[in-house]
This record gives sequence, C-alpha cells and structure tokens, in this order.
Amino acid sequence: MKKNVLFICLVLTSFILGAQEPGKEEKLNKLMTSYLNCDGKKPVCSFLLSLKNRKKGFIYENGVGIVGRSETPVDASYQYNVASITKTLVATVVLQLSEEGKLDIEDPIKKYLKHLDFIRYDELHIYNKKKYQDVITIEMLLNHTSGIADVFTDAETRFNLSVFFHPRRKYTAQKFYKRYFRYNLNKKPKNIPGKGYHYSDINYMLLGFIIEDIAQKPLAAVIRERILTPLNLQNTYFEFYEKEYGAGKRIDAFFNKINITKRVNTSYEWAGGGIVSTTNEMAIFIEALFDMQLFKNGESLKKILDVSKTSQFGKSYGLGIYKWKLGGETFYGHGGFYGSILAYSPEHQVTISANIGQSAPPFDRGELIDKVVDIALQ
Repeated sequence: MKKNVLFICLVLTSFILGAQEPGKEEKLNKLMTSYLNCDGKKPVCSFLLSLKNRKKGFIYENGVGIVGRSETPVDASYQYNVASITKTLVATVVLQLSEEGKLDIEDPIKKYLKHLDFIRYDELHIYNKKKYQDVITIEMLLNHTSGIADVFTDAETRFNLSVFFHPRRKYTAQKFYKRYFRYNLNKKPKNIPGKGYHYSDINYMLLGFIIEDIAQKPLAAVIRERILTPLNLQNTYFEFYEKEYGAGKRIDAFFNKINITKRVNTSYEWAGGGIVSTTNEMAIFIEALFDMQLFKNGESLKKILDVSKTSQFGKSYGLGIYKWKLGGETFYGHGGFYGSILAYSPEHQVTISANIGQSAPPFDRGELIDKVVDIALQ
C-alpha cells in the first residue's frame, strides 16, 4: 500500500516552476523517489528539494513521499525543522550588530555575559583546573574554537535518557542552559580557547543570550525583525518561541525509527537549531546573504565565509557556515540534524535546499548531494 502511495505522491505533488529542461527534471524526480523507503529502522518517508541554477535559469521545487508513516502525501510547500541551519541566521544577526557598532566579534564575551547571573560566567570554562572564560571571544563562539563542551554530543547518553523519560518536557533557553552545568561540562572543555575546534550548540546559546541582551528583545523577535520580515519569509518561524507561521503542513522528522516530531518537544534547540521553514524559504535566505541583502558592506560577508581560523585544525567552518566540496565544486552552507542541507555556490550561482526527514539515513548523504549537484550543473 505504501509503495502505491509513494508513486501517487510523485504524480500528484511534484511540481516544477517553468518548462525548463525536462531531462533534468525527470532525473531529479527519479533520484528523489529512489531514496524513499518508509520501512525499517531508519525510514526516509519524505524528500523535499529546492534547486536553482541562476546562471542557466533553472528552478526546481519538489516534495515527494508521505508524512511519517501515514498516507498523507507531501509537496514542496511542507515545512520542517531546519535544525542547525539556524546557526547561520544567528551568525548573520551577530555580524549585523557588528556593522552597527553594537559589538565587535573580537570582543571578549566577558563584556556581554559577566553581568548575567544565570550564565555563571566565572565557572564557564575550566580546563585542567584553570579558568579560561576571559580568553573567549565572540568570534570563537561563532566558529566553535572556544573549546566549550556540548550537551548533545559530550553528554549524549545522559541527555538522550532525559528526553526519553520526559519527551514532552518544555524548555526555556535558560532552563536548558542549566544542563551544561548539571552535567559538569564546564569542567570538561575540549581545548583552550582558540587552540582547537569543537562543534558545540552551547556556543550558539551564548550568542543568543548576547543578542537578547544587546537588543533587549527575545531572540525570535530579533531574527524576525532582521531577517524573516525583510525577506518576506511567511512560512518560517522560531518553534516554541513564537506563534506558528505558514499553512501548518509539516513533515515528520525521524531519529532512526523514532518519530521526533510526534514524540518529542524540541524546545531545547533554540539558538542552535530552533527554526522551522521550507526548502524554498531557506533558499531565499542564503541567496539574500550572498546577494548582500542582509549586510551593509562586503567585509561582513568575507568574515562570515572566512575559514582560516578553523582550517589549522583540519576544519572548514567560518562564522556559522561551512565551506564544502560538493560534486567537486565549492559551496557554502550548513546542515541540520534531521536531514537538512542548505548550500550555495557563488561561482556557479547554484542553490541547494533539501530535507530528508531522517537524522541517520541508510545511505550516504554526501553521495546523494553530489548527485544533485551534478544534475544542477548540467
């Protein structure tokens, strides 16, 4: 029955903007459906894709599959949790504040966090019994070189058990932040600030608190005011921290066989991953970033793309954005835990925005994206 539903989904829900290169469209349709499998321990029930090659005038918008294990077909307008792609929006706001003289990315975080009691600033980073919090800069939070440990990866078992036993628990940003100290992660940093790279959502939580303190507004309101409203993103919102926007059509995200969307309150993601959107609107965002619609001068874009501070550690991470080789070409963007990717090639003006709704798919995601890039460049 489900195979029939998936076939019907392709026929009924796939739509292409314009009569452009039917060969490409057919290849993409077949590629997307070939990766659908809603059975087993790692189901991939849906695939959303927005693909654009602006140089060639090619635009593709498609959504195939079903919502969870239901018989409800999806289409390209369905929303999903973009997860860590949220970090690119947060970093964009930080660079905007820098342009306005409200902060400098080379400033020590002490300047912005020490007066906030709940931060427990003086205990933030203790490496080999020595305190290093005064050395941490905003830039180190942005590019994950602060050494600060991560709740999701460095206390994975403990946190996952907490979620398993209390799946509907609702968090505030401060309530979740307390877990950093509850798990003694402040005494388990991965490196001295600036001396290594360690990806941590706590870095972006701290950036969220800095933004709120400067703006004197909730982070969700700041992102809406500075990014979502100017770009007219009507189907994008900060889940749990503002009202829902859009048609309310949402795919289900899976962690292996667990339907996270149905079972878990993910309000803990906040500044590190709380945005809900569509593939089309995330594509609009990253194109606007590179088209200089979100910055006043080119230096800000150069800073956000600069991976020199992490390349010495074998990484390619700028300020809230990765530098990748996809299909042999250079792209910039970010991925998200629940099978999301957002990537842009300045050279080829190719945009890829996609979601497969599975954090651990039974296939190589890199190979899949390479195939999409190859078709986009044809």
